[in-house]
Amino acid sequence: MTGKPGKVTQREIARIAGVSQTTVSMVLNDRDGSNIRIPDATRERVRRAIEQSTYVADPAARRLAGLDNKILGVFTYESALTPESMDFYGPLLNGIERAAESLGCDLLFFTSSPVEEGRRRLFHRNTRLRLADGCVLLGQQMDGEDLERLVAESFPFVAVGRRDETDAPVPYVGIDYGSLTGRLLDRAVELGHEKVLYLHRDLNSPTARDRLSAIGRAPGALAVAPFAVGADLSDLPQVVARSGATAVFAEDAFLIEDAALVLGGAGAGLSLAALAEVRGHRIGGRALSGFHTPRQQVAAEALALLQQLISAPAEEHGGIEIQRLLQGEVAFGETLTVRGGAR
Repeated sequence: MTGKPGKVTQREIARIAGVSQTTVSMVLNDRDGSNIRIPDATRERVRRAIEQSTYVADPAARRLAGLDNKILGVFTYESALTPESMDFYGPLLNGIERAAESLGCDLLFFTSSPVEEGRRRLFHRNTRLRLADGCVLLGQQMDGEDLERLVAESFPFVAVGRRDETDAPVPYVGIDYGSLTGRLLDRAVELGHEKVLYLHRDLNSPTARDRLSAIGRAPGALAVAPFAVGADLSDLPQVVARSGATAVFAEDAFLIEDAALVLGGAGAGLSLAALAEVRGHRIGGRALSGFHTPRQQVAAEALALLQQLISAPAEEHGGIEIQRLLQGEVAFGETLTVRGGAR
């Protein structure tokens, strides 16, 4: 088609395909191919006409015609591009971008739904979800009803991180934080620790529950006491003293760094670790103990799984492994030491 770019109409598609405008409309509204009045050859001519035209102005019509737009959506339940969020989301977004490029797809970042009480709503009236062939979901916490609806409507999607907000079969790719936590606790026992204080703020995400579950399975020689903290950590030295703990772990690197700052001299001799990613984090010049997590790989595998779900007919999804946990590494840094002494 020639001429200046603009929205291609059904009339123009009909002219290219050599069919009536009514036929084009019937094809667009018969995505599952159940209308026996439309011959397969005619349906294919309309599809080819759409592919050959500049119908990019109306990707929803391409979706109705059963064509992929090569557009993959990205939805974040929390703000992902703030300085505070980038430590967590940065590697994931980088991995998604690289994987999309390798697949020859464009990314559509859904940002029109407002953040209300710290979270976005996937099915907000502003969200243009259907413009994408499928969607990757990011967020520490996700809405169980959103996930159930996506599954019920057979809309292709993959969540990043293990999900337990619903019993529906949610496709996800995540990190096995339970296994990592167990290995770090085993190391604490090897170093002679008997009491660990675990600092946390969040207990409402699947990742937080995975950590707590692993703590509940800690070796019998180790007593781990979870302790919920707020914004004010000023009483932490007293809490540590009363607990008799020789090691303090926290749910993330930022929290353990704040704890070390508050403890000051009272933290001398304490072992410190984060049950999270610790690359680039140091305390007193010492490399922080914790996890090295393959977040870019998680993002890449999530996008690859999404492409599988988009490409395969729904009846073949049962043969696809839709829930995957990747293994990370325990980083035995310089802050996890022998009880009461040097490492």
